Amino acid sequence: MSKESFPSNHEYQDPEQEAPVPHYEYEDEDRELDEALENIWDIAHEFHLDPFPTHFEIAPPNIINQLGSYGIPGRFTHWTFGRQYRQLKTMYDHGLSKIYELVINSNPSQAFLLENNPPIENKFVMAHVLGHTDFFKNNQLFAGTRRDMPESAARDAERIRGYEEKEGKLAVEQFLDATLAIEEHVDPYMPLRLSKAEELKIWRDQAIRSQKPQQKKPNEFDDMFGPQNEVTAKPSDKIAPPIPPSPDRDVLGFIRNHAPYLEEWQRDVINIVRGQSLYFYPQRRTKIMNEGWASYWHKRIMREMGDRDLISDKENESWWLVHSSVVAPGRQSLNPYYLGMTIYEYLEDYHNGNLTDSEKQWLEKENVPVPPRFEGELKDSPATPILRDVMIHNDDQSFIRNYFNKIVADRMNMYVYEERMNAYGDVFQVVKSTGWQDIREELVNSMNNSGTPYIVVVDGDYNNGGELYLRHEFEGRSLDPEYIRKTLPYIHTLWQRPLHLETVDSESNKRLVYAYDGKKLSKKIVE
Repeated sequence: MSKESFPSNHEYQDPEQEAPVPHYEYEDEDRELDEALENIWDIAHEFHLDPFPTHFEIAPPNIINQLGSYGIPGRFTHWTFGRQYRQLKTMYDHGLSKIYELVINSNPSQAFLLENNPPIENKFVMAHVLGHTDFFKNNQLFAGTRRDMPESAARDAERIRGYEEKEGKLAVEQFLDATLAIEEHVDPYMPLRLSKAEELKIWRDQAIRSQKPQQKKPNEFDDMFGPQNEVTAKPSDKIAPPIPPSPDRDVLGFIRNHAPYLEEWQRDVINIVRGQSLYFYPQRRTKIMNEGWASYWHKRIMREMGDRDLISDKENESWWLVHSSVVAPGRQSLNPYYLGMTIYEYLEDYHNGNLTDSEKQWLEKENVPVPPRFEGELKDSPATPILRDVMIHNDDQSFIRNYFNKIVADRMNMYVYEERMNAYGDVFQVVKSTGWQDIREELVNSMNNSGTPYIVVVDGDYNNGGELYLRHEFEGRSLDPEYIRKTLPYIHTLWQRPLHLETVDSESNKRLVYAYDGKKLSKKIVE
């Protein structure tokens, strides 16, 4: 994607840095956005936001949809990205939805504004984006992510294009199909995996050290002759360690190292997909927090813009309408913008003493102390540093577990529903529970492993025949049989030997083992 695709550029940088803020071609609308961006950043800085330098580009809808489908500028091509692009384009063309914001986690961050948006909508998006880039820079889960991913992705794409020329486009595409099918099965706590040789050496050394020496048994003459040299069995340096020595969460990394028949270009493709999956992992873990943080701050920044007469009354009305649509609650689905923002706003109201009487009464009943009312400006309030600490040190699961309560549930009118079927086969929804603790439990459980089944490698040489044994770490929810039916053939494409997948049926609580030999899928109950 070339810069020539965009009619203008806008760039924000911290005024304390040497680089100027901002510069681009001076057309009327560009000048307006330039001035707005400077004001937005000044307000964000007053409220102690600390984002990356952020480069804004105005792009046409087809580029915005392309970036939304690929996730990273310059990423390798694949038909699944094309499918996503077609869906986004269709929704946009029919006026059903459009991408208001698109920002890349990098340093400097890259953000994109839709060229046919009214200026006030792009001002709104700028404020929202600075919330995201503040989150990217400061949330602890993002500390280890690559900040040069757009450049890295472009280099990866170039290598894959080379493989397509050499191996054939169809062969590379089919191999990507298999790799992308399990792209989320990585270990975020082991981003830099060693090579196969280094890994086997460490495992072998661990196995040798774990061999316990055989001590001589005591006898009745020991007290007469004194302590004798113990007879020990020398550990064997030829021991074959189990592969892996303990359950391995990094399924992609394990296959990259130990699949017996992969060619080097295939191992490199797995490595590329694995690296990009690790890059996206924190975003999967913080969707509610991240969108909530950006929504919380765009609301406050834009409100300040209105209070300071930096936007007109008409613009003030327009951005509120956009805000209302962004954070509108879903009837049967969870809006992460709305949920995240509501929790942050509750925490602000709590720590600044701005709760309603009924909310205070509930907290007092729960023996939770209620702080006194703060009368000053939000930027100087007790809540502001506390909110930053919450943003820095949590992911979605801990955020919900620690800060979701009855007040948040009541403000959002939340409930848990379930689907039922009547005697005529009609499916309908009924309210299962309105209790805030049930709602919190449902939310927290749905976020286990970012909503992805937790699969580990148990044995890479099962039956002493190079077969792969995987286990689903059961957390109360069964694997979808359709997921198993579609996924095991893809894993077989990578491993090229028989596979076994152990799981638990939640209804019978029995252990099941699925097996796939490249042709047939079978299932058996394990007693």
